Amino acid sequence: MFLLVLSVYNNYMEKFLTEIKDKFNSKSTFSHKRTSPHIYWSNLLYVFFTIILILILFSFYLLNQIKNHQMFQVTSVPQETPNIINENLLNKINESFIDNTVKDTSLYNDPSSN
Repeated sequence: MFLLVLSVYNNYMEKFLTEIKDKFNSKSTFSHKRTSPHIYWSNLLYVFFTIILILILFSFYLLNQIKNHQMFQVTSVPQETPNIINENLLNKINESFIDNTVKDTSLYNDPSSN
């Protein structure tokens, strides 16, 4: 029983594969007659040459726009910076340092006044 199913399946697959093979062979023989590798290479060269030429022209255009200050210009908006330091406190600290230096100089000059 198993051999019978296997033989039917095998026959069906052989027919199916030969049909597919014939379809591909008929298309491939027709397409090989018209192809020429020299034409494809020349077409590829023309396409890539035009792409490279367009890229070069576009880069010169961008360079000109940037030089003339028409593109990629960043304008900065001036902002007022907040005053972080408390000026009154800073003045008090400066006065205390000045007082300390005066006391130090008086001690160095006259140590007995203490």
